Amino acid sequence: MNGKLLFLFILLMLTFIPHVYAQDESKDDTINLLEIPDHLATALGIPLFASQLLTCSLVMLIVLLPIAIFAKRNTILTLIVGFTLMGFFIAVGWLPYWFLFVIALLIASLWSAKIKGWIS
Repeated sequence: MNGKLLFLFILLMLTFIPHVYAQDESKDDTINLLEIPDHLATALGIPLFASQLLTCSLVMLIVLLPIAIFAKRNTILTLIVGFTLMGFFIAVGWLPYWFLFVIALLIASLWSAKIKGWIS
């Protein structure tokens, strides 16, 4: 019964969120993916690098959270999708290329003991 009440409470709280519609300043109907961090930086008043990290982390959260929940034991799938997403972010210019190298080194250091156990 507590789960149903919690669900109803969350649903009720979500109905109080006002609907916000983006106003297009230009008359084009196209969306430019390259400018999303720029617009976020100007809207929030933060540096461009911080908005790039925020944009990438939000997209990764949206994509990787369901994968991590439904594939609990399969961490390789989460890593593959994560690295693919980071490659996409580098391709569209949201992240610098060195960021992927740092993440790869961190993951390699975390998995080094397991790989050593596989080899020996």
